[in-house]
Amino acid sequence: MENAKRFFEISMMRVMAMLMIIAFHSMCFYNGKWTKFDAIRIPFWTNASEFLDLVDLNMFVFISGYLYGYLYIYRNKYRHPSEVIRNKAVRLLIPYFFWGIPMAIVWPWNTMSSLLYGIGHLWFLLMLFGVFTLTVILQLLNAQRIKFTFKIGLFLIVVAYLGMYVFMKYVNPRDFLCTNRILYYFQAFMIGYVCAKLQVGWLMPGWSFVLLPLGIAILLLLVCVRLPIPYHMWLLAKSLCAYTICVSLLVILSKVPVTGKFRDVVIEIERLSMGIYIFNQIMMDLVFTTPVLHRFFEAHWKAGPFILFLIGFLPPLILSYIFNKYKWLSWTIG
Repeated sequence: MENAKRFFEISMMRVMAMLMIIAFHSMCFYNGKWTKFDAIRIPFWTNASEFLDLVDLNMFVFISGYLYGYLYIYRNKYRHPSEVIRNKAVRLLIPYFFWGIPMAIVWPWNTMSSLLYGIGHLWFLLMLFGVFTLTVILQLLNAQRIKFTFKIGLFLIVVAYLGMYVFMKYVNPRDFLCTNRILYYFQAFMIGYVCAKLQVGWLMPGWSFVLLPLGIAILLLLVCVRLPIPYHMWLLAKSLCAYTICVSLLVILSKVPVTGKFRDVVIEIERLSMGIYIFNQIMMDLVFTTPVLHRFFEAHWKAGPFILFLIGFLPPLILSYIFNKYKWLSWTIG
């Protein structure tokens, strides 16, 4: 029962992260970043989407690092590098190319070369595969000569952050193979790994109930108020807030009672989460390439994100359920 409760905390966080990603995509037309759709910019939705964007994917990667660390340290899994690479290639790279190649052919804003830089929303799959690959490389270099400690994890986080900034600005400005994003999100992965190592979700005291709202408040302030500080320092401050939110939420959810039907619903949505993520952006692309819908959402900017959230969640949920029912289709959505 203890293991089930632990993994239910992770299930809860994954579902929350997935819902935040859907909410973020529902606001992207209104934050001015979807230039391919002649997006408009509404300040409220811009700030809200930026807040979600800093938390949602960091939380997803944090969860991946936590699970990887837990299974690696306490369940003796992923001990062979080939096992990790093979498993993640099937779950991440096959869906990436299966959906990415048609996206490169069908959508005019993509080309086949887009696959080398992370095509559309599928960049997350390529990035996550890179994070797992980087982790395996570091474990091979470690080769059991150095016992993994919190200090080593902290050192790797700092190196990844500085490396991301250097690569982004000087070496790899176009983000070839998502290298910059691999280095950036590797930090969240390592923090999740360290939390699993320290069993932070079950041993940390109740001050997480203070840290969670504090992290949210500071992050909202950083998003809404443009401070005159260098970009990398601004990004570091916001990232630390996002990591604080992830760790605190893990601790708090460890105290949430697991109930029957609620638990089943959460676990089922988590099982379908990868498919929901893949189909979500495809639905958004279909909506905004339809002229009448484009005009509708441009005119109704107040209710638009709420309607888009339903469009981006319910049809992908149904499609993901259908695809997961058939083994020959399930591998296309990880």
